[in-house]
Amino acid sequence: MLLVADIGGTNARVARVKDGETAPSDTCSFVNAEYTCLEDVICDYLNAFPTAAIEKIVVAVAGPVQANVGRLTNLNWVVDGGHLSERFGGAKVVVINDLTALGYSALQLSAAQLQPIGEQKHHHITDGQALVVGIGTGFNVSPVIANNGTTICPPVEAGHMSLPLRVARALDALTPGLAANFDTVEDLFSGKGRRKFLSLRTGTDVPRATPHIQRKGAPDNAGFDAALDEYAALIGHLLQDLKTTYLPLAGIYLAGGVARSSLIDERAARCLDTYDAAGQFVQSKIPLWIINEDAAALVGCRALAA
Repeated sequence: MLLVADIGGTNARVARVKDGETAPSDTCSFVNAEYTCLEDVICDYLNAFPTAAIEKIVVAVAGPVQANVGRLTNLNWVVDGGHLSERFGGAKVVVINDLTALGYSALQLSAAQLQPIGEQKHHHITDGQALVVGIGTGFNVSPVIANNGTTICPPVEAGHMSLPLRVARALDALTPGLAANFDTVEDLFSGKGRRKFLSLRTGTDVPRATPHIQRKGAPDNAGFDAALDEYAALIGHLLQDLKTTYLPLAGIYLAGGVARSSLIDERAARCLDTYDAAGQFVQSKIPLWIINEDAAALVGCRALAA
């Protein structure tokens, strides 16, 4: 039996795979604060869903992974593949980063699990190069290389790259010298980065962006509406550079709370206008999608184990 798990900073989602699928009825969510380690979560899951001997476990964690050991960024847990194997009868255990798991899921997702940016049809592509772009608490990407049934998602640390010149110029066109406040990609494209950008553009301390996103159109929210429109266009500038760097002809798949909340309605169109602007080196129309499937990381864990 294959077990898959997606461990975030707040919740853990666990499912068993039967006949190559994870059924919603076999998927459980657990509140991490009620547990001290992943082993206890899995034990509770197995008590609720008695199963045959576990042969393999694939775990996606919201944090860095080295040598099959994951350390969660916002939770004091260490997920050690070796320890998990010992605890669960010698099962083979693979620990991966959660964005890497989304990389393995990207070409497996259906149209219902994706939201297109712009008018485009979903084509089920199983081969080629794609890119998952995660803009949430932090920033990173997962390159996807699929060929003849084999998929590879090599690890990268794109969030710590210097801010691209294209994005820096766009910032300085808004306010001269604005780019100097953002050294790296993650400094701008993350939850903290968006709050800082909004603060600098409105002259107001912004502890949370969500209230201003929710108050879109309110007369006293006009300055924030304009800044959030600008931020959506900046995401488009970044995606231009990523498109040239990774040549993801099978599509770019956006994930993370900042990406989803920044690209709503006409802001998605603003991002797309910048992304598709004329005069680019890569002329191909590479589709953009937002992953809206909460269990996408489990889909990626399942695909990796196949």
